[in-house]
Amino acid sequence: MALSSTNKLIMAFVALIIGAVLINSISSTTIGVTETISIVDEADSLANAIDKNSQAIGINTSYNYTVTNAPTGWKGGGECSLTSIVMTNNSGTAYTANTDYIIDANSGIFHFLNTSQTYADAGSNNITKIDYRYCGDDYLNSSWGRTGANLVSGFFAMALLLISVGLFFSVAKDCGLIGGFS
Repeated sequence: MALSSTNKLIMAFVALIIGAVLINSISSTTIGVTETISIVDEADSLANAIDKNSQAIGINTSYNYTVTNAPTGWKGGGECSLTSIVMTNNSGTAYTANTDYIIDANSGIFHFLNTSQTYADAGSNNITKIDYRYCGDDYLNSSWGRTGANLVSGFFAMALLLISVGLFFSVAKDCGLIGGFS
């Protein structure tokens, strides 16, 4: 049984509308599993690291801090380490990794080193701000999985567009607006 031009036109519009509605939710879901989450200005007090029991006043380099979203479970051990780590003091001056602080990106644990900058900031009860990116619980840790998930929404949109264009073409052909292929 052949479809009438009206039925084809209705199906084309329905496919186009459903595609437009679903593509947004598919894309949002895909972004959620393929993008890491950014944390900006997570605060910790450097004052906790002042070594008060030492003869020489300084920073207790063994005092450990842990970021709020430290990698745990499957994310720990290098599967999904912290990235884009930047530490600054209250005034926005960046600390230097491995000079002012050391961080283990696999565990999220860091400690400050005894430098003139960190000690001066600790003495002023400075709040240290940490920026980093971490993997959410639903993050796809395999690169081929993220690539495949990113391709799904694009292919879905193309398929619905081609179905709609095909149906519109068929309606135009049935109505004699365009000729057939020879």
